[in-house]
Amino acid sequence: MQRRFAPLTALLVMLAACGGGSEEAAKSGAEKSSGEAGGEVMVFAAASLREAMEELGAGFEKETGVEIVFNFAGSNDLAHQIAATRGPDIFLSASKAWMDTVQSGGRVLPGSRRDLLSNTLVVVASARDTSTVAEPCALATMPFRNLAMGDPEAVPAGTYARAWLRSVQCGGRPLWDAVQARVAPAPDVRAALGLVLADPRVIGIVYKTDQMAFADRTRVLYEVRDGPAIRTVIARLTEGRGGENGARFYEHLVGATGAEVFRKHGFDPLPAAAP
Repeated sequence: MQRRFAPLTALLVMLAACGGGSEEAAKSGAEKSSGEAGGEVMVFAAASLREAMEELGAGFEKETGVEIVFNFAGSNDLAHQIAATRGPDIFLSASKAWMDTVQSGGRVLPGSRRDLLSNTLVVVASARDTSTVAEPCALATMPFRNLAMGDPEAVPAGTYARAWLRSVQCGGRPLWDAVQARVAPAPDVRAALGLVLADPRVIGIVYKTDQMAFADRTRVLYEVRDGPAIRTVIARLTEGRGGENGARFYEHLVGATGAEVFRKHGFDPLPAAAP
């Protein structure tokens, strides 16, 4: 069974239609939730997880025949979408703060939230770029046109990047002050990487896992080893339409199979916290 990816507009229309008020629809929803195996599983996942999630979704579909529908975007956008809709079964956020937002709205199924993965920031350039960065302060004087990153006001990858740049002191002032005017904010980390790929005069700060996904077209200028702790958080959502299938796919993600696939794509799986 082929996986489907739901663009935002179509997704919202579909969810609104599914949540309509006819008795027949309500009865159908009640039967599904009371019952049995459930339907397709809808997963909202941070854009940085795309390749790993596609692989895990394909494996689960092959094993079970259950269709997995993905919606990839910045965690900030996904959190707002979840607040406005009903139907998603699982949320994977690249930021604890955006999971907090969803949880404060009563949408996280109790007991299902956990820190799942850790990641690392890297400064990247096009594979055609021959520059080197021995230490972070070199960024202050490099002749790049723009520094691409997720929007630091909302996108987790950009928030992490700004926090790191502010923590680095160069000549008595934060590195952020020296590069801020050249920052090109993007709606998610993949869009930031796209700016790097499109223009050799642009460098970027993205997750290590995103660079790995495009390793043939990019190169790492600097790996951030002293940056903020980056965590991907997972939770099941209340009012998910996948029923028991949503629970099964969640276990697939947090179990040994998920850890193996995430590790292959450069993430560091985290052990479950003690109860």
